[in-house]
Amino acid sequence: MIRITSIFGLVLLSAAGCQRPSRQSLVGEAVLPPDIAGTWKAQDSPWKIVVSPDGTVSSAVIPMGVVEVKPNQTARIEMKDGSYSTFEAGDCVVEYMPATRELFVSVQMEEIHVVFLDNAIDGNSIDRFIGPVSEDGKVWTADWITVFDYGPRFPQDANDTFGGQLIFEKIEQ
Repeated sequence: MIRITSIFGLVLLSAAGCQRPSRQSLVGEAVLPPDIAGTWKAQDSPWKIVVSPDGTVSSAVIPMGVVEVKPNQTARIEMKDGSYSTFEAGDCVVEYMPATRELFVSVQMEEIHVVFLDNAIDGNSIDRFIGPVSEDGKVWTADWITVFDYGPRFPQDANDTFGGQLIFEKIEQ
């Protein structure tokens, strides 16, 4: 039942777009409980998301290139062959529902340009995670929706956006 509710919630939040939720707090003031803010690392996946106490994502490690990105900034990474790839992040949204302990995080990549030798991948992606955080604040069980456009060589089936369930563990406060 929780999984169905989480997927339904993801669909609703996806339909709502990437609008930043309004905040009642002043800039820099904590809006998330201490057990929600922190560094979340996914088991068996490169995903690592740092959620700040002010209710923002300060950084994320994404699977494409296993690169750390920061919202609305571009990361330039040197590849093994000496070429450079760029990863331009967009908005990253955080929402938390205290009554259900449900955490929603969205990581938007506006532009990805990966170069290696004579090959390149260009595109964009948006990844959304939603699910409950355990009562002790150590585990976040999230359903993952991923939508990407990496060009015609790497098409995504429009009916296959559910990335599965990821178990995140809190590794830092």
